[in-house]
Amino acid sequence: MRVMQYGIGAMGGLMLRLLAKRNDVTIVGAIDNDPSKIGRDLGDLLQEPALNGIQVSSPEMTDNMKADVALHATTAFAAEAYPVVASLAARGINVVTITQELFFPLGPNIGVAEEIDRQAKIGGSRVTAVGINPGFILDVLPISASSPCWEISRVDGRRVVDFSPYGPDEMRHIGAGLTEPEFVLGANDGTIGHIGLLETAGMVAVSMGLDVDELRQTKSAIITSRRRRTSFIEIEPGRVCGFRQSVVGLSKGDERLRFEMVGLLDPDDRDEPLGDRVRISGSPAVDVVVKEQISQLGGLGTAAVAVNTIPRLMDAVSGFHTSQQLRTPSIWSKYEGRPATIRTITTVLDGTGAQA
Repeated sequence: MRVMQYGIGAMGGLMLRLLAKRNDVTIVGAIDNDPSKIGRDLGDLLQEPALNGIQVSSPEMTDNMKADVALHATTAFAAEAYPVVASLAARGINVVTITQELFFPLGPNIGVAEEIDRQAKIGGSRVTAVGINPGFILDVLPISASSPCWEISRVDGRRVVDFSPYGPDEMRHIGAGLTEPEFVLGANDGTIGHIGLLETAGMVAVSMGLDVDELRQTKSAIITSRRRRTSFIEIEPGRVCGFRQSVVGLSKGDERLRFEMVGLLDPDDRDEPLGDRVRISGSPAVDVVVKEQISQLGGLGTAAVAVNTIPRLMDAVSGFHTSQQLRTPSIWSKYEGRPATIRTITTVLDGTGAQA
């Protein structure tokens, strides 16, 4: 399979490292608009010898590349992603993007998704948007866990995550290093805050039949009392090191859904413990708890979800698809598409009993 990587930032770099481990994938291109990256050897840029010999190209070179799939990792915003995603799709290239606003399009982004769908059908390609959050922790995972429920009255979720692995684009979204007044200004105009919590709430509300007709979102800054450092930023005391964000889903004024998210940079034992939990109140009720590993390795998880989505996307018909419209998420097994090879089943009784 010929795969192109569009965007060589923190997430795109991780995707390329994962792709380099597969012997059934050929990386045919790596595209970025950063002049300091264009022309460089990808192996040297990412310190990954398996990627040696691949040169980073400018966006203008995309038209010369022939690929089956493009992994797209440049922006959280649907309107910004649209020109590239729609162009690739119209050329017949399947696209997996981690653009959060396209995960479950809401408001004006519905029109963006509809136009991408139109371009994909013209090109005979498929497009989807995936990730960890949105894309797994608070939405796809609990939606799958709702299968044994006969009735659902409400859903509550809380996520505490380490944002340290993410690159400069995500640092801007969470207001890292700003003063609190600067954070408030950005939160009010929509440029600051985690992109995707609204989309997560929307998908859960629709998938679980909660009849939500209004989503309300709030954001607040977390100010650090100590110096914090990641690979991309250093934050002085008194500056923003994270955020608290919540989305409430209302049905005719009654609260049916509440998701809360805390994002931190360089967390330690004095901060809130990392981890995720979703409570589905219904008949029967379901609790989904995810321990801190994904919260600590969310960057790797995001990249892995994108790569693992490739075979799911290739199974779909042409057009734009949200994640729950594709087949059940799973790892991209090396046995993908092959018949089962289990031939022998053996049962052995050990002859001992256990008291109860």
